[in-house]
Amino acid sequence: MARDDAPPPAKRPRADCTGTSSNGSVPPPAKRPRSDCTGNSSIHSLPVDLLREILLRVDSLSDLVRAACTCREWREAVVSSPPFRRQFIKRNPTPLLGFFFDPSSPDVPAIPTFAPARWNDPVLVAALLRSDFLLTNLQRCPLSVEPSWFVLDARGGYLLLINYDEGSRGLLALLNPLAQPHQRFFDVDKIRIFDDDDDDDNHVRRILRAGVILDDEQPERFAIFCLASQGAFRLRAAIFSSAGADGMAGGWNLSSWLEVPPHPNPVDPEGRWLWLERESGMRAGNFIYWPYRRAYMNRRHHLVVLDPTDPVTPRLFVETIDFPDGLDPADFGRYIIGETHGGTMSIAYTNGLSIALMVRLEDGQAAGTWTPVSQFDLANELFDMLEQFPDGGLELVTMRGSILYYTTSQMFHPSQNPCWVASLCLETGQVDWLFARAYDAFFQPYHHLVWPSFHEATTKG
Repeated sequence: MARDDAPPPAKRPRADCTGTSSNGSVPPPAKRPRSDCTGNSSIHSLPVDLLREILLRVDSLSDLVRAACTCREWREAVVSSPPFRRQFIKRNPTPLLGFFFDPSSPDVPAIPTFAPARWNDPVLVAALLRSDFLLTNLQRCPLSVEPSWFVLDARGGYLLLINYDEGSRGLLALLNPLAQPHQRFFDVDKIRIFDDDDDDDNHVRRILRAGVILDDEQPERFAIFCLASQGAFRLRAAIFSSAGADGMAGGWNLSSWLEVPPHPNPVDPEGRWLWLERESGMRAGNFIYWPYRRAYMNRRHHLVVLDPTDPVTPRLFVETIDFPDGLDPADFGRYIIGETHGGTMSIAYTNGLSIALMVRLEDGQAAGTWTPVSQFDLANELFDMLEQFPDGGLELVTMRGSILYYTTSQMFHPSQNPCWVASLCLETGQVDWLFARAYDAFFQPYHHLVWPSFHEATTKG
């Protein structure tokens, strides 16, 4: 037991500003803090390249947006690096929201209908409820036209439609259902594509194809291209380039007239191309392709090619390439030209109940030839889903990056047979069965590219 008269314990000497105690002794070293505003153990001290590697592994773009808004350093790491954004999109493809189907009959006034890709996804349902997938913004058209609209292209959240009004060559509408109100209308007659046409013949002048071009480096910008014909064998391209995020500035630029070698088969009385297919073209690299004929007694085939790299001076020309053995360019729906594997031209094609991918070699002695990359046998998948094998084989619809969309029946198939819309990842072989419905009209997959809103949100503050 302590004595009542015991002296109190001695106080520990206090150190002065030099680190020496008042009695001359040196105090023990202080504990190192776990982190401070400049400490090496802080996450803020990570090199920016290592930080991007970490952010690259975030599961979704919405999660990346939230992470980038944490602080200014993280925001700058994402916004200041276009290569990072491209790599992230490659690892995390933009989500498929659904499909826009054309009206089944051009003779009845109607607008495209939207079919959601998944009904049980709460994120998708929330997006649909806040958006204009009924396309009511078409009523804002300044011209009085019947609601007979058809989808030409759908990319990056943009939807391009056309209305063939009587007495006009067409009316284009550019919408963004997820960013309403956001619409722009273009009277094709005012593009003045045919003003300098010196051909005196009474050939039909019309817009054949049109589509949307996105700029990965400047996601707030876009372009629209039109491919016009004068008669059967003259083509011209027109490109509209937006100048700002609102897309309300900019103008149209025209290419020179292209005299295309005559088609070996006749054309119809209205001057349409029988074999100029794929409404928005097939994309590979910076080029857009439309196969239009085949040569006799060899494998060399012709493609109309649009180079929109410089929108001020678009270039239109004809290229001749060798198609893979056994692949007929006239078999539309059996193949699609696209861009995979490092930006090289590729062809995905169906052969019975399988889908194969070939890549065109660009260098060396084998340049211009095709080499097989992969083949996917879908027979078991098809039988498990349909409980039978499709009679007419598969039809390829479109390609978006490494995702190929196809149907299990040809267009205008017998109504008693179900037609499934499905997708195939050409890199992993994963098949996604989306939905079944009547395949009686063209359709476009609708993906939402959210880099513009992300870029705007992360550059504020």
